[in-house]
Amino acid sequence: MEYDLELDTDGLAHYLANHPEIKGIGPVKARLIAERFGKDLDQALIERPEAVAEAARLSLAAVERLRDEWRKTREVNKAITWLAAFGLTHHQVASLVKKLGNNVLGMLKADPYLIVREVRGFGFKRVDKIARKMGTPKEHDTRIRAGLLHCVEESLNDGDCWVEYEELVDRANTLLVMDVLDSRERIEKSLDSLIEDSSLSCISWGGRFLVAKPEIRRMEEDLAATLAKGKQANPHFDDGDDLRSLISRVAPQLNQGQRDAVYTVLKNSISVISGGAGSGKTFTVSSVTNIFEEHELRVVLAAPTGKAAKRLEQVVGHSASTIHRLLGFNGKTYARGPEDPIDADVIIIDEVSMVDIPLAWHLFRTIDLERTAVVLVGDHNQLPPVGPGNMLRDLTQSRAVPMVLLDTVVRQAGVLKENCIAVLSGEVRKTSEPEDSNRRAWYVVDQFTDQTDAQRFLLELFENVLDKRLRYDLREDVQVLTPTHKGPLGTKSLNSELQRLIQKKLWDVEAPVPKPGRRPKFLLHDKVIQTRNNYDLGVMNGAMGNVIRIDRDGSMAIEFDGVPVDIESGSPNMQDLQLAYALTIHKAQGSEFPCAIVVVHKAHSFMHHRNLLYTGVTRARKTAVVIGDRWGIQNCARKRRQDERKTFLSLLLTPDQAGPLNDPAVSVELQI
Repeated sequence: MEYDLELDTDGLAHYLANHPEIKGIGPVKARLIAERFGKDLDQALIERPEAVAEAARLSLAAVERLRDEWRKTREVNKAITWLAAFGLTHHQVASLVKKLGNNVLGMLKADPYLIVREVRGFGFKRVDKIARKMGTPKEHDTRIRAGLLHCVEESLNDGDCWVEYEELVDRANTLLVMDVLDSRERIEKSLDSLIEDSSLSCISWGGRFLVAKPEIRRMEEDLAATLAKGKQANPHFDDGDDLRSLISRVAPQLNQGQRDAVYTVLKNSISVISGGAGSGKTFTVSSVTNIFEEHELRVVLAAPTGKAAKRLEQVVGHSASTIHRLLGFNGKTYARGPEDPIDADVIIIDEVSMVDIPLAWHLFRTIDLERTAVVLVGDHNQLPPVGPGNMLRDLTQSRAVPMVLLDTVVRQAGVLKENCIAVLSGEVRKTSEPEDSNRRAWYVVDQFTDQTDAQRFLLELFENVLDKRLRYDLREDVQVLTPTHKGPLGTKSLNSELQRLIQKKLWDVEAPVPKPGRRPKFLLHDKVIQTRNNYDLGVMNGAMGNVIRIDRDGSMAIEFDGVPVDIESGSPNMQDLQLAYALTIHKAQGSEFPCAIVVVHKAHSFMHHRNLLYTGVTRARKTAVVIGDRWGIQNCARKRRQDERKTFLSLLLTPDQAGPLNDPAVSVELQI
């Protein structure tokens, strides 16, 4: 499949106007040059620079600088200008050229879906539009294969580790919309080809064929085999030890459930402690830490995010790190592995509900269970991880690993924790009575059937209530949480409105209204969040900070946890920042705020379930405010989560059974 593609005028104009090394040529002059010379620009720059200068109203010196820059990359300029016409930035095009070489154009003509694999931010649907412009037939095999891989990737993005063969064919058929009668047969043929060349893996299980990415299958098999060792004895405490007496002496304040949890940890190589808000997980972890340290054993604490690690460190009083940092991850590779295991006698991982399968696999392969005990701590009622899998839920349902579920709210938990736990029973309690200094721990405002009215009320809280009456710092103490990004009650609209309100109220700055489809401009003092791990800058996904400097060229300095980090204007790092006055509930998981305002409205009912509401309100340390409409709030609490994730771990972690899955070619099937 090849196409004879001419140099595109739009692409050339875009390239000339946006190339960082070409100075003094804006969009208007770039368009004049592109329309006047087009594919003959190379020859014109060399033989007729005066004509170029006249056509674009440029000085001869400016044209000569353009010529010099153009000639540096002369061999790939056609590819670059052609690709720019499809909306790729100069950085993305340069990355493609660097990865694929000077023949990038030929390779993309043969398979335009290479862009999906090589350029961050370009998914199948976007690249498919490019491919269609290039003339790629709807039924071409490269398109079908890319569509199938996209459907599998979508399943992973939804948290599933596998998809049934027939369901995958149905999804691809809906996505590809091929104008042929035998579309399903063609898709099945391409799918079989992907399985045959190991691009995908197909597993026979209980009469079903499950399709997955090979690396995810391998990771879950490895994890199941490792977790099966959980009932081995803790390498540091013998059955003959009087563990109950030890626990009573070191931690006499524990209730019976907490004592059972500590006992389970001391007896077993791997153990799980799960419990809801106010159940005393943190105090239990502190007791485990104290016992190990009393025996001069090395304790390592870690959590999935920097926010969760910092909170763990504060409440337990022991240093903690992110799991990524513990494993020596540099953004591309992990420094630690089986040959360099973590030096610890016990590793305690908090917020395990946030740990996806790839991270869990990398963690356990760096642990020597012959000398290191592992304690997994979390709340299985919270949202599952953003990535694939649901390890904590799979463990609690299978009971394949020794575990204790803390299901009693401790006496000192207070009204806030009690009301959070009530959500798990489908109950949203009314606004509580005032506690200290006339501040209530729990507010429910449920009269807003219109989203705009709810937004107006939320803004009124920031304008007149939260700081004046409840004495909260609007930027540092209060966090708005919502299920979605879109709509009047989504993060995009709320962040824009809250930026304008807070900038004006606290610093008397008029924040500009962003143009439709554009994100707000960052201003001094803004509250921001990092949306991707950046190991070059040392800033992790989910880290929140404040803008402390903005330069004339748009470069900024952000203070993350007291450390200033410079962000260059126009760099990809700038795209990894977002305003953080409002976050999705999922993004806030693992964090805690003095005051959490949780938006629950019927407009988002398709996303609602009680675990979402529970996760939102449990982010509050002192005050939770639930805003929405009565039906939406009650429906969210009543609705049980239906989308149980499809994981191999849930299949493998059956009692007394954890073994290899079978390829379809193997006639033996494991029974579940």
